[in-house]
Amino acid sequence: MVAEFEANLGHMRTREGMALAKKNGKLKGKQPKLPEPARRSIRRRYAEGEVSLADLATEYSLGRSTIHRIIHGPPAGQS
Repeated sequence: MVAEFEANLGHMRTREGMALAKKNGKLKGKQPKLPEPARRSIRRRYAEGEVSLADLATEYSLGRSTIHRIIHGPPAGQS
């Protein structure tokens, strides 16, 4: 029972710290693997037929699934 109480205190302090960080703009979540200009370039080059999905994955050292999400997903900042 004491251990559970201690664990709950730790969880509560963590949540308080995260709320404070979010309020101060320090808690932003996972950042994109590539900056937006590179993402735009990938979308444009793929749409124009310059390169294949696999070629882009090799060029940017990313998985094909990541490139696929960039091409077919919403632009950054729009979830």
